[in-house]
Amino acid sequence: MALDFHIISLILLIPAIGSVIVYLLPLKNTGTKIVTTAISLIPLILSFILLLGVISPYVELGQTGDFYALESADWIPQFDIHYTVGVDALSAILVFLATLLVTLAIVFSWNERHRHREFNALLLFMEVTIVGVFVSLDNFLFFLFWEAGLVPMYFMIAVWGGPNKRYAAIKFFLYTQAASLLVLAGIFAFYFYGGTFSMITLMETNPMAASAQNLLFVALLFGFGTKLPMVPVHTWLPDAHVEAPTAGSVLLAGVMLKLGGYGLIRFNVQMLPDVADWAFILVGVIGVFSMVYGAFVCLAQDDLKRMIAFSSISHMGIVMLGISAWGIGGSEWALAGAIFQMFAHGLISAALFMIAGSIGHNVGTRNISELGGIAPKAPRTSGFMMVAFLASLGLPGLVGFVAEFTVFIGTYEVFGWWIFIPIISVVVTAAYYLFAMQRAIFGPFNEKIKKLHDMKWFEVAPLSVLSILFAVFGILPFLLMNSIYNWVVALG
Repeated sequence: MALDFHIISLILLIPAIGSVIVYLLPLKNTGTKIVTTAISLIPLILSFILLLGVISPYVELGQTGDFYALESADWIPQFDIHYTVGVDALSAILVFLATLLVTLAIVFSWNERHRHREFNALLLFMEVTIVGVFVSLDNFLFFLFWEAGLVPMYFMIAVWGGPNKRYAAIKFFLYTQAASLLVLAGIFAFYFYGGTFSMITLMETNPMAASAQNLLFVALLFGFGTKLPMVPVHTWLPDAHVEAPTAGSVLLAGVMLKLGGYGLIRFNVQMLPDVADWAFILVGVIGVFSMVYGAFVCLAQDDLKRMIAFSSISHMGIVMLGISAWGIGGSEWALAGAIFQMFAHGLISAALFMIAGSIGHNVGTRNISELGGIAPKAPRTSGFMMVAFLASLGLPGLVGFVAEFTVFIGTYEVFGWWIFIPIISVVVTAAYYLFAMQRAIFGPFNEKIKKLHDMKWFEVAPLSVLSILFAVFGILPFLLMNSIYNWVVALG
């Protein structure tokens, strides 16, 4: 029997109500954390059930067309605006990723004491906005969640950030707000041509002329690409990451960047089927440049957070490369790999920023040149750093390798030996991670380090979960990849 309760609405409603409860309850820090964690576990469990309903036959969800757990109700019927939510293989994976990382970020920031009620309430509200983007099947609703997500991240950086937090917060807001205007223009273009905000209808009818699709494709590319981010609209990201608190960096890199990749696939790929090849070539060129540029810039970074931020730009270029190979040559493996890369990078980047935040707090510096030989004195920190770095550089057996290998296989099918240009980034990625690891945790201990503490339980617990998932989805990628690949094949 199909589960017929409103599971997606509950995933949205529970953290929304929870954020208000956490903000209003006059609890001390520990009490606030316990309540926030308990609330966040409910949407995590529901999203896991939702994911099982999409990828396995053991949990049966109601299915309408290509979407599961579909809910729809009139909202503003005069303009054909509806509350319509649902998931498919693309969105169900990202919903699970979002709810998982929110819970882990809450636990990791257990010791955050500055305005702790507001901090935890913002994390729950951020969860609502991110999940809302992934489940929305009405363009108006999609944009509402898309815009609302800027608010909690802005305050997360501006209030709990580092010394240059105001500059980073304003830069983040201006860049992403400018990109949102392009997305809004695209949504109105769909409405004027199709007379509807329904994503499902727009994907089925394709009402727009080919020439208009090409122009709209480029506008949406830069709208969604800024959030991804792609070069040259990437400069907000390193500043935002360096200044944001660890929980903010975890959610920014882990899931907020994926909003851009999700938008490219949902809008540019699914709603604009008659785009000329040159548009997808543009996606590929920008993606490859982002990969190589981001990797080389990482070599010059001393701050661990800044290095990881630029590595995210490089790894998100892989998503663009996979989209390009699918658009030009129809490679299902390339697009499936791009989707898997979003999931893999979400897990890996979350761990990387947790490690950078922990080192900054427990050692007193994030600068690689000021570390050295900390492995004997901080074995837990060093062990998790090694695992996360190896996962990010694409070590076989871990989740990052599966995603990158799949994209490169699909890209080779389409572009042949041109594949060696983006592979340069893989070599450079291995170089900067191994170089950073050797300097930071091996060799003689830097006696200038005045304080050094190893990770505490609330840091170890979320990193242990992520490390296990690196191995599970690295060794058993078919748990997700089969459903992703079938979804891509169904795109035709």
